[in-house]
Amino acid sequence: MVNTTYYITNKNNQLLELLNTIDYCLMDSRLEEADTLIRLKEELVANDGIHITPEQINNIIAVLLSFVPMTVKEVG
Repeated sequence: MVNTTYYITNKNNQLLELLNTIDYCLMDSRLEEADTLIRLKEELVANDGIHITPEQINNIIAVLLSFVPMTVKEVG
């Protein structure tokens, strides 16, 4: 079995942009969402964006999707 390492590159400050996006989401999040976002951010910072788990990738996608307006989500 091959161990795959997922990471977020620092090219074009992608990791920094993701961390800033998480911070932005924290401003409008409910308490239970905030806990998940804070944990995700701490994990990303601790690993410097390296060794990202599939669960973390799903959490990142969920954060990014929170920026998509409902009208766009309903069309899809």
